Amino acid sequence: EREAGPPQLTPCDTVTLIPYGRFCNATKFAGETDVFEALAATRAEQPIDPDRILVAGFSMGGASTWHLATHHPGLWSSASPGAGFAEVANYQRSYLAKEPPTWWEQKLWNWYGATAYAGNLFNVPTIAYSGELDPQKASADLMEQAMAAEGLSLDRLIGPKTEHKYEPATKKELIARLEQLAANGRDETPREIRFSTYT
Repeated sequence: EREAGPPQLTPCDTVTLIPYGRFCNATKFAGETDVFEALAATRAEQPIDPDRILVAGFSMGGASTWHLATHHPGLWSSASPGAGFAEVANYQRSYLAKEPPTWWEQKLWNWYGATAYAGNLFNVPTIAYSGELDPQKASADLMEQAMAAEGLSLDRLIGPKTEHKYEPATKKELIARLEQLAANGRDETPREIRFSTYT
């Protein structure tokens, strides 16, 4: 499928890496290791500017993007999650269960959920994309709320009258904005950073 053509979101002058993720896991668990190993291998073969690496994806790739951008914010010049889940409870509808998940299961959600790490997007310009009619738009809604609680705003593009896919005109605008962010590059020495994690 991936060899049939370029990915949907391809800014100009870009080397695009599509990691396998070690199965369909939104780069959780071993999938995260796969991303970093694939990135290291690509950087060994290509002249990649470390200050112009962006992370983006759609659907499961969007979930990967939420995860990688919030948990590893120092690596990216920008991020663009398209749809994709950002946390476990709402996505798995855990709140609908007759008995809530155990306390330890809920605690482990912090390992990979993005909402608890939303403040880490302080130093990562992030443009979220959602189709107006896509149920997964709810993930960006949740992240917008989580970022607002940290005093941050989420930059969003919404594809009008669109379900679970990129709307062509909105995608064109998104690519143009990502190209500008890549041209600006990552600030190597920011005056302020914010980083939260669980131990």
